[in-house]
Amino acid sequence: MLVLTVCAFLAATYLTADPSGEPEVRNDFRRRALWSGGLLLTIVLLLPLGARNGAPQFFQGLANWTAIVIALGITASAIVASLSLWTRRFALARIAAIAEVTLILIGWGWAQYPQLIAPDITIYNSSAPTTTLRLLFIALLLGAIVLFPSLAYLYYISKGKDN
Repeated sequence: MLVLTVCAFLAATYLTADPSGEPEVRNDFRRRALWSGGLLLTIVLLLPLGARNGAPQFFQGLANWTAIVIALGITASAIVASLSLWTRRFALARIAAIAEVTLILIGWGWAQYPQLIAPDITIYNSSAPTTTLRLLFIALLLGAIVLFPSLAYLYYISKGKDN
Protein backbone atom coordinates (compact mmCIF):
# COMPACT_ATOMS: atom_id res chain seq x y z
CA MET A 1 0.00 0.00 0.00
CA LEU A 2 2.85 2.37 0.86
CA VAL A 3 4.67 1.82 -2.44
CA LEU A 4 1.48 2.24 -4.46
CA THR A 5 0.68 5.49 -2.68
CA VAL A 6 4.24 6.79 -3.12
CA CYS A 7 4.08 6.10 -6.86
CA ALA A 8 0.64 7.71 -7.20
CA PHE A 9 1.77 10.79 -5.28
CA LEU A 10 4.98 11.23 -7.27
CA ALA A 11 3.26 10.67 -10.62
CA ALA A 12 0.46 13.12 -9.91
CA THR A 13 2.86 15.74 -8.54
CA TYR A 14 5.22 15.42 -11.49
CA LEU A 15 2.37 15.69 -13.98
CA THR A 16 1.17 18.96 -12.45
CA ALA A 17 4.48 20.61 -13.31
CA ASP A 18 4.20 20.00 -17.07
CA PRO A 19 3.70 23.50 -18.52
CA SER A 20 2.20 22.23 -21.77
CA GLY A 21 -0.69 20.49 -20.02
CA GLU A 22 -4.28 21.57 -20.33
CA PRO A 23 -5.50 23.54 -17.29
CA GLU A 24 -8.28 21.06 -16.48
CA VAL A 25 -5.86 18.12 -16.73
CA ARG A 26 -3.35 19.94 -14.53
CA ASN A 27 -6.10 20.61 -11.95
CA ASP A 28 -7.12 16.95 -12.05
CA PHE A 29 -3.56 15.86 -11.32
CA ARG A 30 -3.33 18.54 -8.63
CA ARG A 31 -6.38 17.05 -6.87
CA ARG A 32 -4.95 13.56 -7.22
CA ALA A 33 -1.61 14.70 -5.80
CA LEU A 34 -3.31 16.35 -2.83
CA TRP A 35 -5.38 13.22 -2.06
CA SER A 36 -2.53 10.78 -2.51
CA GLY A 37 -0.17 13.05 -0.53
CA GLY A 38 -2.61 13.11 2.38
CA LEU A 39 -3.01 9.34 2.22
CA LEU A 40 0.77 8.90 2.03
CA LEU A 41 1.37 11.02 5.11
CA THR A 42 -1.34 9.12 6.98
CA ILE A 43 0.20 5.76 6.09
CA VAL A 44 3.69 6.89 7.08
CA LEU A 45 2.50 8.25 10.42
CA LEU A 46 0.44 5.10 11.18
CA LEU A 47 3.21 2.72 10.14
CA PRO A 48 4.81 2.53 13.61
CA LEU A 49 1.51 1.40 15.13
CA GLY A 50 1.35 -1.63 12.84
CA ALA A 51 5.05 -2.33 13.22
CA ARG A 52 4.88 -2.52 17.02
CA ASN A 53 3.26 -5.97 16.97
CA GLY A 54 3.92 -7.13 13.42
CA ALA A 55 7.59 -6.22 13.01
CA PRO A 56 9.19 -5.59 16.41
CA GLN A 57 12.76 -5.26 15.06
CA PHE A 58 11.59 -2.69 12.54
CA PHE A 59 9.68 -0.87 15.28
CA GLN A 60 12.83 -0.67 17.39
CA GLY A 61 14.56 0.97 14.43
CA LEU A 62 11.73 3.50 14.27
CA ALA A 63 11.92 4.29 17.98
CA ASN A 64 15.27 6.12 18.08
CA TRP A 65 15.90 9.84 17.82
CA THR A 66 17.24 9.65 14.23
CA ALA A 67 14.01 8.09 13.01
CA ILE A 68 12.03 10.78 14.81
CA VAL A 69 14.08 13.50 13.08
CA ILE A 70 13.47 11.79 9.73
CA ALA A 71 9.74 11.60 10.51
CA LEU A 72 9.70 15.32 11.25
CA GLY A 73 11.44 15.94 7.93
CA ILE A 74 8.86 13.78 6.14
CA THR A 75 6.06 15.73 7.82
CA ALA A 76 7.63 19.09 6.93
CA SER A 77 8.16 18.03 3.31
CA ALA A 78 4.58 16.77 3.10
CA ILE A 79 3.24 20.07 4.44
CA VAL A 80 5.35 22.06 1.96
CA ALA A 81 4.25 19.79 -0.90
CA SER A 82 0.58 20.09 0.06
CA LEU A 83 0.70 23.86 0.48
CA SER A 84 2.58 24.21 -2.80
CA LEU A 85 0.03 22.09 -4.62
CA TRP A 86 -2.82 23.98 -2.97
CA THR A 87 -1.37 27.35 -4.05
CA ARG A 88 -0.41 26.00 -7.50
CA ARG A 89 3.35 26.38 -7.04
CA PHE A 90 4.04 23.20 -8.95
CA ALA A 91 7.84 23.42 -9.22
CA LEU A 92 8.17 23.77 -5.44
CA ALA A 93 5.66 20.94 -4.96
CA ARG A 94 7.83 18.70 -7.13
CA ILE A 95 10.93 19.47 -5.05
CA ALA A 96 9.05 18.89 -1.78
CA ALA A 97 7.63 15.60 -3.10
CA ILE A 98 11.13 14.45 -4.00
CA ALA A 99 12.33 15.35 -0.50
CA GLU A 100 9.38 13.59 1.13
CA VAL A 101 9.81 10.33 -0.76
CA THR A 102 13.60 10.41 -0.34
CA LEU A 103 13.20 10.81 3.42
CA ILE A 104 10.69 7.95 3.50
CA LEU A 105 13.21 5.69 1.77
CA ILE A 106 16.03 6.83 4.07
CA GLY A 107 13.83 6.22 7.12
CA TRP A 108 12.91 2.75 5.92
CA GLY A 109 16.55 1.88 5.31
CA TRP A 110 17.60 3.33 8.65
CA ALA A 111 14.97 1.40 10.58
CA GLN A 112 15.69 -1.85 8.74
CA TYR A 113 19.52 -1.69 8.77
CA PRO A 114 21.35 -4.11 8.50
CA GLN A 115 18.48 -6.49 7.78
CA LEU A 116 17.18 -6.93 4.25
CA ILE A 117 14.72 -9.69 5.11
CA ALA A 118 14.56 -10.20 8.87
CA PRO A 119 15.95 -12.19 10.57
CA ASP A 120 18.07 -14.21 8.14
CA ILE A 121 19.25 -12.01 5.28
CA THR A 122 21.45 -9.03 6.05
CA ILE A 123 23.45 -6.68 3.89
CA TYR A 124 26.58 -8.54 4.90
CA ASN A 125 25.58 -12.12 4.13
CA SER A 126 23.62 -11.52 0.92
CA SER A 127 26.17 -9.99 -1.43
CA ALA A 128 27.44 -11.74 -4.53
CA PRO A 129 31.04 -12.95 -4.77
CA THR A 130 33.64 -10.23 -5.36
CA THR A 131 34.37 -11.43 -8.91
CA THR A 132 30.71 -11.13 -9.85
CA LEU A 133 30.49 -7.65 -8.37
CA ARG A 134 33.56 -6.51 -10.33
CA LEU A 135 32.16 -7.87 -13.59
CA LEU A 136 28.81 -6.23 -12.88
CA PHE A 137 30.54 -2.90 -12.25
CA ILE A 138 32.40 -3.17 -15.57
CA ALA A 139 29.18 -4.03 -17.39
CA LEU A 140 27.42 -1.05 -15.82
CA LEU A 141 30.25 1.29 -16.87
CA LEU A 142 30.16 0.01 -20.44
CA GLY A 143 26.37 0.29 -20.50
CA ALA A 144 26.55 3.85 -19.18
CA ILE A 145 28.96 4.79 -21.97
CA VAL A 146 26.29 3.77 -24.49
CA LEU A 147 23.20 4.80 -22.55
CA PHE A 148 23.99 8.32 -21.32
CA PRO A 149 24.84 9.81 -24.73
CA SER A 150 21.74 8.13 -26.17
CA LEU A 151 19.56 9.65 -23.44
CA ALA A 152 21.16 13.06 -23.96
CA TYR A 153 20.45 12.86 -27.68
CA LEU A 154 16.87 11.76 -27.03
CA TYR A 155 16.38 14.70 -24.68
CA TYR A 156 17.91 17.05 -27.24
CA ILE A 157 15.59 15.96 -30.06
CA SER A 158 12.46 15.91 -27.91
CA LYS A 159 12.91 18.94 -25.60
CA GLY A 160 16.08 20.74 -26.54
CA LYS A 161 15.05 22.36 -29.82
CA ASP A 162 12.15 24.74 -30.27
CA ASN A 163 9.90 22.79 -27.85
